[in-house]
Amino acid sequence: MLPDYLFGLYFREGWLFGRTVKRRICRYAPWCLIDSNGDAIDIAKSSHQAALWFRDPRNTANDVLYLDVSMNAGFAWFLHGAIGLKPQQVYMYLRHPDGKDIPGKFPNIDPIRPSSGDSVGYTDSLLSPYEEPTDAYELVIPPYQHIAAEYYNNDAERAIQPALKLLFAAYWVKFFDPVKDRSIIRKIAKREVPATFLACGFGDYPIDLGNQLMREWNVTPMSLEEAEL
Repeated sequence: MLPDYLFGLYFREGWLFGRTVKRRICRYAPWCLIDSNGDAIDIAKSSHQAALWFRDPRNTANDVLYLDVSMNAGFAWFLHGAIGLKPQQVYMYLRHPDGKDIPGKFPNIDPIRPSSGDSVGYTDSLLSPYEEPTDAYELVIPPYQHIAAEYYNNDAERAIQPALKLLFAAYWVKFFDPVKDRSIIRKIAKREVPATFLACGFGDYPIDLGNQLMREWNVTPMSLEEAEL
């Protein structure tokens, strides 16, 4: 999204509507897999790597994809982007937020097992190439949410250290008031004006907005039905 774009942002509690005020493109490439000590990780052949945050190798106390305050420069903000990776032999299984279910599961199958290299729920360099990350798994990350990823090396002959490209935009936004801004909210919800619709989470698993962020952003989530009235 560009500045002054209209949007709807979906959480478990409902929708927030607003417009972008400004944005910053944030790119980290290559980001190589490291542990909490900053040591490079080579994933052994035909092996699994347990969940890791996307830590800054210059200071591993920092999670690159984490916002530790709800407001910045007087505005609410969030991250929106994608992750590309290489080489092709590595599967990445995202957990958004950290500790929750992996997205991409068919409704009637057992849970996804990254430790076994399951061929479901992963992304790889074909789905999201390192050179051009795609929205195969589009990430919207609000403040106070860590995301993590597990990995599996499908190469039966050699250990591999994955390389990733983190390509995101930080958006500073103004949310509309459900009473004062009823007219523009209705137009967005009914698709009468151009707007972007984003989900925090995946598919039928939107993440919680939570009382703290609701209070600090001073927002009241709405259903689409309420917004269209």
